Amino acid sequence: MNIRQKIQSLIIALILSNILTGCYKDEGSYDYGILNEISVQSPIVGSRFAVDRYDEIEINPVLDFSGSIIPDDQLEFRWEMYIDDWANAEAKATVLGYEKNLKTIISRPASTDDYALMLTVTNKENGTSYQFKYALSVQPSVLSGIMVLQENRQGEMRLDYLASTNAEPAFAATRHLKDVYKTANNGANLSGKPLGVSYSVLTKSSYEPQVKNLYIWTDREVARTDATDFTCLYSNTELFQVVPEVINIKNIIRFGYSYTFMVNNGEAHCLNQQTSYSHGYKFSRPLKGNNSLPEPMRFSKWIYQPDMFPSQTGYSAILFDEIGQRFVKVSDGINVEPPLFAFNEQTTSAKAKFDVNNIGKDLIFMGKGNAGQGFAVVGDDTQRDILRMRFNIANTVTDADGNTLVNEQVYNIPMAKYDLSAATEGNQARLFDLGRYANTLIYATDRNMYTYDFSAKRATRINDDFPEGEEITAMKIYNVETYTENLTNVSGTLLYVATWNGEEGKIYEFALNRTTCRLNNRTAASGNLKEPLNVFGGMERIVDICVKPQGRGD
Repeated sequence: MNIRQKIQSLIIALILSNILTGCYKDEGSYDYGILNEISVQSPIVGSRFAVDRYDEIEINPVLDFSGSIIPDDQLEFRWEMYIDDWANAEAKATVLGYEKNLKTIISRPASTDDYALMLTVTNKENGTSYQFKYALSVQPSVLSGIMVLQENRQGEMRLDYLASTNAEPAFAATRHLKDVYKTANNGANLSGKPLGVSYSVLTKSSYEPQVKNLYIWTDREVARTDATDFTCLYSNTELFQVVPEVINIKNIIRFGYSYTFMVNNGEAHCLNQQTSYSHGYKFSRPLKGNNSLPEPMRFSKWIYQPDMFPSQTGYSAILFDEIGQRFVKVSDGINVEPPLFAFNEQTTSAKAKFDVNNIGKDLIFMGKGNAGQGFAVVGDDTQRDILRMRFNIANTVTDADGNTLVNEQVYNIPMAKYDLSAATEGNQARLFDLGRYANTLIYATDRNMYTYDFSAKRATRINDDFPEGEEITAMKIYNVETYTENLTNVSGTLLYVATWNGEEGKIYEFALNRTTCRLNNRTAASGNLKEPLNVFGGMERIVDICVKPQGRGD
């Protein structure tokens, strides 16, 4: 090393010596502070929670600090939720809250993958943040049960899902999800007076998931919602191919193999749901009649659909024309124009009972009973009758030689007429329903329920007195149709009755003997068969109930 290199090395050594000496002497003169780290004592990070969809989850974390305790008001909290798969495919997490303690309803759908629940705690003073992750399993909470449509005191709609262990045997406890439409749609609600709710299902093939929907309508709006999570899919004008001048829904129904039918402002619309067509959502133009049905026509809310294929019966639905006071058929084919036509001229002996083409009374109720037979309650100012009809029959038969002939039964639709006015409180009946296993009809006044036996031509009161001040507002037999095989033994064995006392709405769940339509609670400790299985309170005024079976793929 030459002299110049030695001098340079000495200078560098002196500089380094001064730097190190300065750092040491100044130690403690700069207040960097000790980092006060935050951790969670409980629940332990990585803990797994399970919740049913639309149920409430509550987590109250206990924090630990490596230094002094930091008050909550000096901390910021944020709870987030996202699918915790390996790719984290969700673009954005859902923020659940900004409080230390989490208490919220989980509306995210059930998933085979766990969700991540992420708690972020930030120290406001220095901006340091800490994250704590938990696993959340969301289970499907909506299977079979009933939908309960209510009107609150402000005239607003409320829709609840209710399923006891009797209605859905897969459940270990009753599930009552309140205000599900509003919850699922970020606080949005249908405006106007709530009127009706109905369920529809489309089975396209044996291996594809069923398409299941709920229709809800008020006197101003209508919506088609997903039957599993209650999110609104389409509403109002979106549901029509040609928007009507007035949206005034009276009924939407689908039971059968081809169509969903709607009555809006007295006009009938259909939605094609044949297997060979894609499942649309827009209802047709108003259906028009052929030469056998001179205009004008105005249709009642009641709609009958056959159990048999429309190609067998020759029709897909039966409507009632309120102006002509007659029953009307809807063609079995989507491309038949015009699709509405009258019944065949009936025989003299058939018309001696009543004439389906000229009833002469107003329709009060129409439904489907045992063997798919049609039943109607008709009346005027002085008389009420129950009509029994062969609606579920093939329009052709094959003879011994293999020839296709017209089925003579199409000229003999009327089966019997019963005098409802002669039955106890028959003229005061407001609500009606039919079992699918018994030749009986259940009707209700504001306080009592009766079963009318067609064989005995007699009505029998089936209920004990309801509490004083309670009025019956809705009634529904738990009729679950054949597309829900897991409820075969449950179908027809429950009766739901809604009451209102001016302050609270209730649902009474009764056990029903489905072959007699008598109350049949064999588990009651009192031994009283008429005792309800359950009474569910805390509701608003109930205006409608519909059966919501699970269906395949839920």
